[in-house]
Amino acid sequence: MQTKTFLYLRNPIRPDGGIGRRAGLKNQWDFSLAGSIPAPGTVFMLNGIRLMKRAVFYLLLFTVPVFIPGCKSQPEKESKRNIILDVDMSVDDMMSILYFLSCPDIDIKAITIENGVSTVDSGAEIVLRILNLTGHPEIPVAKGTGKPLEGDNGFPEQWRPPVDKPFGLALPAHHLKPSDKSAVMLIKQIAGENKNNLTILALGPMTSLAQVFLDDPELAGTISQVFVSDGAVDVEGGIYQEWPAVNNRVSGWNLWVDAKAAAIVFNSGARLVLVPLDLTALHGRDPLVLTDGFLKQYMQLASDTIGKSMSTLMENWISSYVYSPQTAGTAAGVPVWDLVACMIFHHPEIGTKWENRCLKITEGVDEIAGQIVSSKGCTPNVRICFGGEQALLDSLLLQTAGK
Repeated sequence: MQTKTFLYLRNPIRPDGGIGRRAGLKNQWDFSLAGSIPAPGTVFMLNGIRLMKRAVFYLLLFTVPVFIPGCKSQPEKESKRNIILDVDMSVDDMMSILYFLSCPDIDIKAITIENGVSTVDSGAEIVLRILNLTGHPEIPVAKGTGKPLEGDNGFPEQWRPPVDKPFGLALPAHHLKPSDKSAVMLIKQIAGENKNNLTILALGPMTSLAQVFLDDPELAGTISQVFVSDGAVDVEGGIYQEWPAVNNRVSGWNLWVDAKAAAIVFNSGARLVLVPLDLTALHGRDPLVLTDGFLKQYMQLASDTIGKSMSTLMENWISSYVYSPQTAGTAAGVPVWDLVACMIFHHPEIGTKWENRCLKITEGVDEIAGQIVSSKGCTPNVRICFGGEQALLDSLLLQTAGK
């Protein structure tokens, strides 16, 4: 397939030219009850034994067939895991939707649209077209307000994809309609109907989720988990590397666009799991990324609508992502931030290094808005994934290709 550069993608040419139950108190969680997520204090150091195991895993993966249970290999379950995808419809949001649509053990209760890479209107239209293409018209789609709780920060307009061919994926016209309910109203309704059995994957600015918690603070304690994709904990922020016209070196885009909303969510008492830029951005210490080698394997297996759609998105994303690293040691490949976060939610065993920390978000609209501040003087409120197994993630993702 002939490829071309899409200037509307997440990283166009530079503008200058170039998990547990709540333990009683607010924000206090017993993470030792987190199920399959490692208990606090467990740190997987890459010592000699660890390195040997990793070497054996890679050897087996690429030399002999190894079966690792993934989405399509899992039978339908009577009790599914309920999720809401809160997205801003960039390429990694599209991949995340396609990923979960391939998983019979996941029930997508709704997809809510935030103002981010896409506007709420165009984002909703892209989602509806994807659902029409894949045969899932039953999933409700609701729009957010279209503006942050505070300020007017936003993604570059040059990154906005067209609704009929976002990131190279042709999406035919349809007759589906978005929900009459707003994103806030729909989240409240679904959370009320699925208490303690609902995970919200916050893959864009958290404007709607913050408003939900402002309207009904007790609801935060009934949501199983809130998975957040974004934020720089122990690394530099990702905004300046991608768009130097925004002088912010400490935050990720989602937190910066609506820092007030992020601060409300982080202080809500909800059970938060963070998959930060430390693990998903190219300048992370050992990030999980999408590579040319993996794409070739995936394209050979892609056979159904989801697999072929994934292949198209991956191919165009790899060919068009532009990154201007301001730090040394960036990884080979391209980031797929939200997809990594969603897969770690679905398969926590991908994560190899977890920590509990007390985190707060800097509010405002200036160069430090959205900064994550780690404090040692308060009870941990966030479970953070700092490390992951690339080979395992790749193997599980290959199983969505269709064969």
